[in-house]
Amino acid sequence: MTQAGRGEVYDIGYQHYAGHLEGRGGRLTALVLDGMRTALGIGRGLPSKILPALLFLALMIPALVFMIIAVFAGEIPDDLIGVSRYYNVAAIPLLIFSAIIAPELLTADRRSGVLSLYLVRPITASDYVMGRWLAFFLLSLIVVWLPQIVLFIGVALGNADTGGYLRDNWLQVPRFLVAGVALALFTTTLPLAAAAFINRRAMAAAFVIGLWFIAAAVGNALGNEIGGTAGSWLFLIDIGASPVDINDLIFGLSVERSGAGEIPTAVLVIWYLLLVAVPAGLLWRRYRGMGA
Repeated sequence: MTQAGRGEVYDIGYQHYAGHLEGRGGRLTALVLDGMRTALGIGRGLPSKILPALLFLALMIPALVFMIIAVFAGEIPDDLIGVSRYYNVAAIPLLIFSAIIAPELLTADRRSGVLSLYLVRPITASDYVMGRWLAFFLLSLIVVWLPQIVLFIGVALGNADTGGYLRDNWLQVPRFLVAGVALALFTTTLPLAAAAFINRRAMAAAFVIGLWFIAAAVGNALGNEIGGTAGSWLFLIDIGASPVDINDLIFGLSVERSGAGEIPTAVLVIWYLLLVAVPAGLLWRRYRGMGA
């Protein structure tokens, strides 16, 4: 006959947590930092880090080249792109960077089925999507601002009268900062909105890149073919050029798209705002509907 085991209860002194509570701000900060790590491939294998590094170099190298030329020439020659036109060069690499990397912030969580685990914590749909959006937006700001800062400092130091150059051109700094925000808003929102409805990162990236390049081809082809006032409005189909238009307006430059200068400034601004606001609304509604 076996003897039944005897159970014992121990008082190990469970107590309520008395430490610091981060609150909603702490949760949002954690989501943002995790999102930035994910986008940069930190904590994953080497292949996940190569693409962000290559695309960052694609944005930095032109700024470094222009800076070196400015140091030896004393200024940026007229036939090269300076601070005011730099985003015209940077827009395409940043669009590709965003289309490929941004979807990973959303598709990975849905694909691995961990989205519901976030709900164990007091995280709302707004917290989750805002944290992911802010993560890539802040990363994009760094990527677009850093080359401009390097270029501006390089041109100033290469000028024979550095102090005079800074006095005459200091307004370029707030201008390229604001233009960078406009570019980062655009390149963050649309790829994340696409990723909210497409479960595979590669498919989301292909959709966004295809949308940008097809829209550019169609808009420019129709605009040049039709010409005149009607043709200038068709250039708006090229949605990827919209943040560049905002850059030109901020710097007081003429809009470079053929014939697009005939479009009122207010229309260009409203069109840009719609291209940001509509994807942002779709993104938020998608995750609110999922109860994320």
